[in-house]
Amino acid sequence: MTKEKATELLLSGKASFSLEVPYRLFRVQEEETGPLFVYLHANGSNLPETEKLIAPLLALEGYHLLIQAPYPEIQSTAQTRGYHWIPGYSDEQTITAAREYVSEFLQEVIDGVLPHIDARRLVLTGWEDSRNQLSYFCSTRPHYVNELILFGGSVNRSWLSDESERYRHIRMLGLSGKDADISYDTKKIISMWLAGENEGDS
Repeated sequence: MTKEKATELLLSGKASFSLEVPYRLFRVQEEETGPLFVYLHANGSNLPETEKLIAPLLALEGYHLLIQAPYPEIQSTAQTRGYHWIPGYSDEQTITAAREYVSEFLQEVIDGVLPHIDARRLVLTGWEDSRNQLSYFCSTRPHYVNELILFGGSVNRSWLSDESERYRHIRMLGLSGKDADISYDTKKIISMWLAGENEGDS
């Protein structure tokens, strides 16, 4: 009878991995400097869809940075594949770790483009179901953000409860109803708000 060999665990650990994620940077300006709009698209969307969606906003003076979420949907074709900001985790600790990982990625992209443009302020822009990632980025890196714009709902201010002095400089605008349907009227609302003519939900 052959003696069964013992199985011995030699190593156990964790290793990091990286994904290549596309982004696009547009410039729309006559002046030498302008704001940098950073767009975090809705979960389940992608870069081409977002570019079409925000076409009216590309008339706003400044730089427009579109970043695709890193995690792809599995059950879809390459042409229609949507992307998500975090995988479908359920425990809060893992979700927070995933948000930090994505925020590091976003920071890397932003840091990579800033030396090539003359942007004096950053306008973080997103949608209702990407607002948790926006909120996390603002709460952990408030020095990056000057304004926060959210389409399709109110800004989640729960992360402002602690150390509110760190976030006092961030102006916020939540657009809902017809104002969330991005149009040239939406562009006018945002333009006036950025100029301080309409404080909206700030």
